[in-house]
Amino acid sequence: MYFNDEVDWPEVFRGHISSPGLADPRNPRRCVYESTMVFLEAGVKEIDDQLTGRNQRSRDELAGARLTRDIVLRRAAAIAAEEPNCLHVGEGAFRHRWEGLGGMANYFTCLIKYTCTAPRWSLFLDYGPRRALAELPRVHKGELELTDLIATIATHDLRMRIRLARYWLFQVSLTIDAKWRSVATNAYREVLDAYSTRWAPVYEEGLRLLGVRFRPGVTPEKLSAMVSAQTSGFALHIAGTGDDTTENRDLFVASVQSLIYAALDPGDGCGITEALRKSL
Repeated sequence: MYFNDEVDWPEVFRGHISSPGLADPRNPRRCVYESTMVFLEAGVKEIDDQLTGRNQRSRDELAGARLTRDIVLRRAAAIAAEEPNCLHVGEGAFRHRWEGLGGMANYFTCLIKYTCTAPRWSLFLDYGPRRALAELPRVHKGELELTDLIATIATHDLRMRIRLARYWLFQVSLTIDAKWRSVATNAYREVLDAYSTRWAPVYEEGLRLLGVRFRPGVTPEKLSAMVSAQTSGFALHIAGTGDDTTENRDLFVASVQSLIYAALDPGDGCGITEALRKSL
């Protein structure tokens, strides 16, 4: 099983795990690190199954249990059974990592940090900027409408943000501890900030290639943050209400298109659509 060794897990989990070496991929006994990650991966898989309806337990059972230590241990044992290494994922190994009365609360905190830092989200973060940079030359040549490109990327990003929001909201609902909720919020914000940072160079390239400019006061960084906030707001609403309809998605796409067009300066005496046609 692949875990992201590029993350400084001892630093990320600092204060929430009994010994930093238990989360260090450089540990000479790497199986100790892998066991730690299996516990966390077990939590992610359980959450995913509950959210998607693949879980065999009834809804009544899940409403009361959500994510207990016993559930995590069972899922971890199933994952470890498929691995060639001899991983220790029993009750004792769990308590050794997340010990004391606050063990489960600390486990939840590590689980949120693990979820928000997992490689799966890097693919989501990179998709939009990578696709935009690849397609902008086609927009410049008149082979692709800018509105169509924005719609494609915005729809994908909203879908992935909804999925991320459901992970986050699910885990936040496990506790009412203010300190823990703050950790969850900060971890979630880090993911969104990373998303915004990736988009700024794309907007700069778009301005250069399409021969347009921003209105006074608008910068690539500011527009990137505004679009990210807009996406986050829609995703949290849909994740919280379950109102994931085509109408809502179309409304979101239209709002992102309007936000981007409103940031562009068409010059004197013409609308942005006409200005883009002239420049292309």
